[in-house]
Amino acid sequence: MSAKKTPLRVFLVLSIAALAASLFPATSGAVTKTQVEQACANSRAQLADYRAAQQDFEEAAFAYEGVLNEVEFLERRQERIQNDYDSKTEELGDVQSQLEEQAVQMYMMGGFNNPGIILSASSVDQVMTTSEFLSSATLGGQQSIDEILAFKGELSRYQEDLQDNHDELKAKEAEAQDLLNQQESAMQAERSAYDKLEGECKELTAQYDREQAELAAAAARRAAGSVQVGHFICPMTPGRTSFIDSWGFPRPGGRTHKGVDMFAVRGEPVYAVQAGRASASSNSLGGITVHLRADTGHTYYYAHLDSRSFSGSIRVNQGDVIGYNGNTGNARTTAPHLHFEIRPGGGSPVNPYPTVRAACY
Repeated sequence: MSAKKTPLRVFLVLSIAALAASLFPATSGAVTKTQVEQACANSRAQLADYRAAQQDFEEAAFAYEGVLNEVEFLERRQERIQNDYDSKTEELGDVQSQLEEQAVQMYMMGGFNNPGIILSASSVDQVMTTSEFLSSATLGGQQSIDEILAFKGELSRYQEDLQDNHDELKAKEAEAQDLLNQQESAMQAERSAYDKLEGECKELTAQYDREQAELAAAAARRAAGSVQVGHFICPMTPGRTSFIDSWGFPRPGGRTHKGVDMFAVRGEPVYAVQAGRASASSNSLGGITVHLRADTGHTYYYAHLDSRSFSGSIRVNQGDVIGYNGNTGNARTTAPHLHFEIRPGGGSPVNPYPTVRAACY
């Protein structure tokens, strides 16, 4: 979910569900939908609840992203209006100072008997309408009076715009919080329904989901041109993380999302997806981060970690714990999640979603 953030983002984001994916070893041969239905005959209601919770999560996640973008727009507009208001206030002060200086000069020259009324900021409007001042003021002074009246009118409009935008922003923040609560509810429902499935139903459901994800990922790679990264494992334990394809979603400052946000509970172990050299780092956006330069030549970027399991730079094997899930950096107002990137050959990021989905589901 870059304008100064409200307590939503300054406020807000994905608290997410555990999808049951590769929790069980795969059985031989592709699993059909009919096999799943037969194995889950006694758990049909729970299976339906599980699928519905998955759908609820995805719908809430996409809706949440949309509302966050609207909040970002309103935050930028609030900042622009405030800057305009401040600029006009400064201009008003300059013109008013010139007018007060003229009043003093008039008094010193004997042209105005009571400059005190002008020097009082709360009485400027009253002074500008007095016959004594109007008859004595130079042409420049009368123009200054016109400018002050114009500035005051503009400031009043800016104040109204600020209040209207503020109210709209608060409403959108409340909507985003509501969607976040929906995601959390979907997480609980999803996990609860999965836990109620019978053993064989769980196993075949997990394998079927995994195989369907692999087919979808292969099609997505062909369509999007994503690279194949070789043998690759899920960055977190399959079935204990949830995510959507948020590649390219708008981000603050004109940026776009260059990874996949994998939501899980705080402290969930994060693994090296391939063997290589892991280096500790940190920055204002990613917070506590890790760069994994794998033996395959690819680089993997892990961000928003709560902590790392090492310091400096170390050699890691595939599956080693390199950190723990969190929300550091610019994710501090969001639910704990791992921002994960794939950079083929150490170059620019590509959409990691197809690869990660195939490994994690």
